[in-house]
Amino acid sequence: MAALILVVDDDEPVRVMLARLLRTQGHTILLAANAIEARRVLETQQPDLVVSDIVMPGESGIELRRWIARESPSLPVLLISGYSPEGPAEFAARTPLTRFVQKPFAADDFLELVADILGDPKPCVP
Repeated sequence: MAALILVVDDDEPVRVMLARLLRTQGHTILLAANAIEARRVLETQQPDLVVSDIVMPGESGIELRRWIARESPSLPVLLISGYSPEGPAEFAARTPLTRFVQKPFAADDFLELVADILGDPKPCVP
């Protein structure tokens, strides 16, 4: 099932790579370079999933997740980070509809996690 997914990452190559990867599964992608842009998108769009980096200039992905939890409590969020997983993984475990994946990750593992969050059958790996 195709979904509308918001990808939030301050690193443009990562943002573009994630968008391309998700498009291989038929998803429609919205892009934001930081939490402020993400909030603007979320004011007018209703994605099925938000994929957000944690460490970004200004507001972090965790702060963005807290805002989403208040404004759209049923919206799932997949947090990604290349830093130590203990803090973010613990936060995700305590926060409903939040998952965490450590960078670097294999494309097929990432797509499988997205499919699981969206309730889709196993994805086709490009």
